[in-house]
Amino acid sequence: MPPLSTLNCSLLSEFDLSSDEESKLIENLARAIVNRGLEAPAIMFLETVRPIAFLLSQLGVVALGPLLWFFDLQGSKYTAVFMRRENVGKIIDRVEAMAKERP
Repeated sequence: MPPLSTLNCSLLSEFDLSSDEESKLIENLARAIVNRGLEAPAIMFLETVRPIAFLLSQLGVVALGPLLWFFDLQGSKYTAVFMRRENVGKIIDRVEAMAKERP
């Protein structure tokens, strides 16, 4: 059995995103919201949960973790985006910018 410190490092490294990865995920989230025409509800929801975004990301890790692993989904990367509160603001800003660009 590996030492606990090794296990913690391997688990946490899954949530370490480069700034490029983070920007790409934010762009993907914003595009999905705008393409579905959900700008207003998404912005209202994101503004509401901004103070507790980190806690919600942790809940996502606990609740969805086994499913993400089982189905080999990229949800852990999206969860990592919400671990930093300023990213919620970046998502909101990007959604607003994309909504203005849309015809």
